[in-house]
Amino acid sequence: MQCILCHSDKTTIQEYVRRDDLIALYQRSFGIDIHTLLPSDLLYMHCQECDIKFFVCENGVIPTGDDAFYNALNLLPWYYFDEKHEYHYVKKFINPESKVLEVGCGKAAFADFLPHKEQYVGLEFSTKAKEMAAKRGITIQNVPVEQYCTQHGGEFDVSCSFQVLEHVSDPYEFLRAQIVCLKSMRGGGNTEKSIATYHRCA
Repeated sequence: MQCILCHSDKTTIQEYVRRDDLIALYQRSFGIDIHTLLPSDLLYMHCQECDIKFFVCENGVIPTGDDAFYNALNLLPWYYFDEKHEYHYVKKFINPESKVLEVGCGKAAFADFLPHKEQYVGLEFSTKAKEMAAKRGITIQNVPVEQYCTQHGGEFDVSCSFQVLEHVSDPYEFLRAQIVCLKSMRGGGNTEKSIATYHRCA
């Protein structure tokens, strides 16, 4: 099959994973039922072109979580960290006046590392995470970035995601939508070139 990121045909199967094994593991370890998320056994794929590794069901579906899945994970005390080393690294590249979009923001912990929270917008599927952020005075939206970018193209100085790409069924469109939201694209920047740059840096 084609790579879900760079669309290359140079993909190989690394491993077969049984659906029933994953369902049993999630149930035993976390008490979460994931049978509706996995229509078949899984293939663990590797792209030799861009080096991404990903899971795909045997019927071609890319498995992803839904609101119920992530709300269940939210109940685990270790799932959302208040601090990640990536936050400290990335904040050095963000100016005080920058408008920041974070996609897959969880409870919006990264907003606490920015000088002006009012310049921050977070996108997140989990409705529980939205409630958690609201308690800290931060508003996030439960909308996919692919939809959000159609109304907010060219609005942001920075777009970022932390440990999110592995949860995305179509990383190419996910990255493209984030790039569309950037001010640098307002003047007709090259989205394909920007994604290609990501391929080289990944």
